Amino acid sequence: MITREALMLRRNTNDFIQNVSREYQDQFARAGAKIGATINVRLPNDYVVQDGPTVNPEATAERSIPLVINYRKNVPMSFSTQERTLNMDDFSARYIAPAVNALVGQVASDAMTLALQASNMVLNTDESGNLIAPSSQTWLQAKAVLTACNAPLGDRYAVLDPMTDANTVAGMMGMFNPTDRVSRQTIDGQMGSKILGVQGWMQDQTVAISQTGSYDSTATATGAYGNYTPNGAPVSTISSSASPHSSVLTVSAINGTLNAGDVITIAGVNRVNRINKNSLHILQQFVVLADCASGATSIPISPAIIPPANGSAVPYQTVDSAPAAGAVVKLVAPAGSVIRRNMLYSKRAMTLATVDLEMVDRGVVDCGRASLDGVSLRTLTYYNGSDDTRATRLDVLYGLGMLRPDWAVIVPELVE
Repeated sequence: MITREALMLRRNTNDFIQNVSREYQDQFARAGAKIGATINVRLPNDYVVQDGPTVNPEATAERSIPLVINYRKNVPMSFSTQERTLNMDDFSARYIAPAVNALVGQVASDAMTLALQASNMVLNTDESGNLIAPSSQTWLQAKAVLTACNAPLGDRYAVLDPMTDANTVAGMMGMFNPTDRVSRQTIDGQMGSKILGVQGWMQDQTVAISQTGSYDSTATATGAYGNYTPNGAPVSTISSSASPHSSVLTVSAINGTLNAGDVITIAGVNRVNRINKNSLHILQQFVVLADCASGATSIPISPAIIPPANGSAVPYQTVDSAPAAGAVVKLVAPAGSVIRRNMLYSKRAMTLATVDLEMVDRGVVDCGRASLDGVSLRTLTYYNGSDDTRATRLDVLYGLGMLRPDWAVIVPELVE
């Protein structure tokens, strides 16, 4: 009963973790799972169209990303047998609801750290270049970026910090209102569903807040770049093992720091249409994957730098040209700014997998396990005779992964 009640409360607690992909969850063992279980998630293959009747077969370079079950969270509760005699409604309100709120909030907070891997950012600035609250145009531009990155048109969601949500609603109150949607968001005081072509708008207090590094945007590329190996294992830029999305950019010594999650551009390195590989003549954005100290000469970035070969398009191509020596590397957001990392994303950009924990039948009073909306939860109660109390713990075991960093766009707002 506690397990089922907890899962029903979880459904109403957090929208964000309900709106990320769960499609790989059934590939894990459903019973007795151990922390550290890993599967390699295969990503869509990419091909280049050839001209004429003659073909030149090319080997398919498949890519995959490891999804690791490495998060384990629990909430402990203790109460007397007298308190256990409360009816379920009272028991739920006093004990289960606060516990579930804390547990699900931590899962959501862990999921929000994936925003540090999003490789796109759209700013709203004033005439002086100061970062200001996003407007409807900002969100529309973010949606256009997703489309340029070939993200699916459906299942796009926006998750906003409560302050950004309030500012966004205030800025849209004067919009032309052909239906009741805008008026309803005005009455409710938060963004409604299916506004501006977005499937759902979510307000979440666990939206990540980060500080941009102090880098002064004066360093230049050397023209060299290589493969990023975060775990020390040799991988290629396009790989069936870890980190197929990342490269290391070699630069002159940077003045100031870069922080993980900062977004940068490289002069002359533009986005391409992911279908026909033609240049979009817009600077490609790259997310910094690890902190870089002042004076560093290499920057780990995503997506990987994959230019054409000998002037011809290649599979998985991300840019229209390789970095040239002397190309200036710039920060997208103002240096040293503290920002709320609001995000517009495709549901398939990120994935969450929860796994059934083992049912315990010895040395306990009772143990329950259930799944709802793809989230598996176990509750376990054991008795302490010295003070006549029963302790109950709620546990969840899960893994998180950013599958397509380019299918997520950060829409920042300055914390003032």
